[in-house]
Amino acid sequence: MSHPLAKWFISGIMLATLFSCESDFDINGDYIEKVVVFGLLDYGEDTNYIRIEKTFLEANTNAILLAANSDQIFYTNNELEVYLEEWNNGIYQRTIPVTYVDGDSLGLEKEEGVFSTSPNILYRITTPLDSTSAYTIYIIKTATGDTITATTQLVQNYHLYFPTYTTSYVNFADTGKMTYTCKQAVNAMLYELTMDFNYYEKNVITGDSILKTINWQIVNNKEGDNIEGNGNISYVVLRHAFFNFLASSIDENPDVIRTAVNVNYHWYAGGKEVYDLYLNMLANVGINQDYISPEYTNVNGGLGLFSSRHGQHVTNLSLYEATIDSIACGSITGNLKFLSSPANPAFPGCSF
Repeated sequence: MSHPLAKWFISGIMLATLFSCESDFDINGDYIEKVVVFGLLDYGEDTNYIRIEKTFLEANTNAILLAANSDQIFYTNNELEVYLEEWNNGIYQRTIPVTYVDGDSLGLEKEEGVFSTSPNILYRITTPLDSTSAYTIYIIKTATGDTITATTQLVQNYHLYFPTYTTSYVNFADTGKMTYTCKQAVNAMLYELTMDFNYYEKNVITGDSILKTINWQIVNNKEGDNIEGNGNISYVVLRHAFFNFLASSIDENPDVIRTAVNVNYHWYAGGKEVYDLYLNMLANVGINQDYISPEYTNVNGGLGLFSSRHGQHVTNLSLYEATIDSIACGSITGNLKFLSSPANPAFPGCSF
């Protein structure tokens, strides 16, 4: 898994916040528990993770104190039986095991916040998934037999027009615009594109050097118009926006010298359920008045989101010398102390 489960569009913590402290609970009532599910299956990943937690409320108890208690959030290993069923064109194919793991032991740490961060209980799928199939998750409470289900059709592969896997260099120094384009994916309705800018930062006092990465959100919540894979998703960006991104993301520091390394692009296409949740969130803040409901969930017997996504990654793209020189000597980023290209008469830099 190249990115944390909750990296894309919404975080697991955000989903838990939405569903773990419901406003319609009777604060003087008995303890109320509901299963909360967050999962985005991607057939391109060798490992998929699903977060399964529970809502909580106890009379006369501070909800923030409850949130900090892992026992109030996570199920123990023997409390739930979890598995997937794979279906293709309405025909059952197989049952896929889902295992209980602590993300902390796998280097998957939960973000800091109100909710307990450790242990970080996840449900892991290591079986390869079929992009043409639908998957139903079954969550069974072993003590009661109560069954929670949700189904999603996987987002399939899609073609990249720019950048593509054959792209080797990228140039931001030219004037004008850059158009990022991909084909719409089957079963997808929402799209995202991010870029990683990788650079070395050397402390001239200590001699220490570290590789750093900053992330640029280029396309966010770009809506598709069909789930059949027809047509394209395109987004136009002024080339100089790249330099504004660098200037706003990297602090000036007289004690360092920086070297631009390369960039990575990450496209994501999200399933219909992600799109429905997105619309619901807009409706609840008054942006889309045509789609209003008090709460979105596609989990039967529980709460949350079970959907799919597919990510495509174009990595290690080099920067043209003109871009490197513009970073080092341009009016927007020239004070960040980046090295120019060796061919530049001002080498090693314009600001030192």
